Amino acid sequence: MKVAGIIAEFNPFHKGHTLPIIEAHRVMGKDGYVVCIMSGNCVQRGDLAVFRKKARAEAAILCGADLVIELPAPYVLGSAEKFARGGIALLASLGASDLYLAFGSETADGTALAGIARELDLSEIQAKIASGMREGFSYGTACQRALKETGEHASLLQTPNNLLAIEYLRAIHRLGADIKPLPVKRQGVAHDSETPHEGYASASHLRTLLHEGKAEEAWAYMPEEATELFRRELDQGRGPVGIGQLEQTILTLLRLRREPEGGYLDDSEGLSRRIHNIVAEVATLEELLEETKTKRYHLSRIRRLILSMCLGLSPADRPEIPPYIRPIAASQKGQALLRQMTKTATRPILSRGGEVKKLGREAQRIFESESAVTDLQALCFQNITHRRGGSEWKTNNWLP
Repeated sequence: MKVAGIIAEFNPFHKGHTLPIIEAHRVMGKDGYVVCIMSGNCVQRGDLAVFRKKARAEAAILCGADLVIELPAPYVLGSAEKFARGGIALLASLGASDLYLAFGSETADGTALAGIARELDLSEIQAKIASGMREGFSYGTACQRALKETGEHASLLQTPNNLLAIEYLRAIHRLGADIKPLPVKRQGVAHDSETPHEGYASASHLRTLLHEGKAEEAWAYMPEEATELFRRELDQGRGPVGIGQLEQTILTLLRLRREPEGGYLDDSEGLSRRIHNIVAEVATLEELLEETKTKRYHLSRIRRLILSMCLGLSPADRPEIPPYIRPIAASQKGQALLRQMTKTATRPILSRGGEVKKLGREAQRIFESESAVTDLQALCFQNITHRRGGSEWKTNNWLP
C-alpha cells in the first residue's frame, strides 16, 4: 500500500496546510493514502493547542487527509530533532510497502536539504555545533555557524520549516526507514509572519486573531470545512486556548512540583533549577519567561520545559520510538487503511484509552502524560461544563 505521511500541528488548520495533502495525492494517485501525524493538545512551541485535537484532526480529514494519528506529548515537547524522530518512527511503523513524507518548506530543493542533512551528521560538524551551543548560541544558529565553513547551503537553515525538514531527513537516515521525501514549497507567508499575503496567513497570525476576538478575520485564511468546525468550538466555549490562560495553575505547579527521579525531560545546564528559583519570586508567567530567557534558550524552549515540569515528565517518559499508534480521526478510506494496518503495523493500534493498560508501563506513562495535557487544556475552556478531567480515558473511540 502507498502512504504519504505529513507531520504537522494544524494549530489551527489553514489554507497552506492543504498544499502538502494535495501534492501527496497527486504523486501517489487514487490508490494512495495520506496519513497526518499530528501533535495532540500541546504543541512544539511550548503551548497548548488553540483548539482540541479532535477538531483539528477532523479539519484535516475534511480537507483531504485519510487518517490522523497522534504524536504523543513527550515527543511534541522535545527539540525539533525529537519531534521529527517521533513522527518519522510512527510513520515507519504503519508497515506500508511504499512510503513518502510530504512536508512544507521554504525551499522545494530536496537535493539541497538532503545534502545539509548529511553534513549535519558528520562528526566534525556535530563537534562544531556542540561548541557553538556551549558559547551560548541556539541550536539553529549553531548549525548555521558550523556549516558556513563547509556548506554552500547553510543559509537554508535560517528558516524554521527548512530546519524541521532537515531534521525529518536526518531521522529517516538514522532510523534506516525506507521513506521517500516529498518537499512542497511553502506558499504565501513566512512561518511566524503577522502579515497575510496573497490569501495566506501564518498559523501564528491566525492564533493572534482568534485570541483578540477577531475570528471573522481568521476564517478568510482557512478552508470553509475547517471554519465550520472551529466556529463550533468557539460557540461551545472550547477555544481559543493558550498557555497564558493557565497562569496561576502553572505558577502553582512549578512552585510545588518535585523533580522526578532522573530529572526533567530535556533539562540541561540547570535550566529547570533556574526556572524553579525564578518562579518563587515572580507574580506572572510573562515575568517568569522574561527572567528566564537567554541568548541560548529561546522562549519556545523555555515554554516546552515549563510544560514538561508541570507534567512531571522525565527522560523515561520518552522512549526512542512511540509505543503505540493512536488514531484521532479517519475518513471511510482511512478506516479501510486502519483495517489493513492491523496486519502490517509494527506497533499496536490504540483506539480506546482503556486498552493502553494491556501495553505495559511504558505505554501507560505516555498515555497518562497525554491525558494530563488534555485536562490542562480543558481548564481553559470558557464553558465550565467542558472542564471536567479524564476525557482521554472515558472516550471509547476517537473515530466516527
